[in-house]
Amino acid sequence: MADVLSGGGGDGPRLVERWHSLTRRVRYLAAGLALGCVTVGAAAYVVLAEPGREAPPAEAARRDAPHKVPYPVHSTRITFVRVFDIDAQRRSFRIELRAVTKHLVLVRRVTQQYEALTMELSPPQAVTVRPGQARRVRVTARVTSCRDLPVRARLPFLDVTLRNARASQDLSFIPGDRYARALTRVFRTVCGPASRS
Repeated sequence: MADVLSGGGGDGPRLVERWHSLTRRVRYLAAGLALGCVTVGAAAYVVLAEPGREAPPAEAARRDAPHKVPYPVHSTRITFVRVFDIDAQRRSFRIELRAVTKHLVLVRRVTQQYEALTMELSPPQAVTVRPGQARRVRVTARVTSCRDLPVRARLPFLDVTLRNARASQDLSFIPGDRYARALTRVFRTVCGPASRS
């Protein structure tokens, strides 16, 4: 070991002599580089050997995947299509909506603001909407009391419960004038002048 440090038993200059033969500037530069390498190596060791270290990249990506999916209200669009199957005797009708999404989503429930009007999915189970594929969402609505419904629906909104890999959220939206006019026609058909009870 002494031979290595001293430059080995030859006639050439020893390691210490070589070091001192360098200019002061080169020695400072070499010492700074050596110190930088040691610091970077020590920091890498501390990070890699730290207890409770993060999972390997593949596992971390899998764990974080739900957070890369946007919230369902940000990636799903619901639009009104039509009102159909109006039954004045039963005071019921059906609503058809159209759902499109950028990420797999479940439509779990559709409700609205009128206490005298109940709604449920038809059939009564969650509707799966796949990315890039428009899906029909059908809702059965029943009037429970004509007295508590307006003669004219003004800016009625729907609450749709959506669920995806990231979260479950309620989307409140106003389907627009076509929906308001259709709902007004239904209310007048189902709850005519003789049906206000």
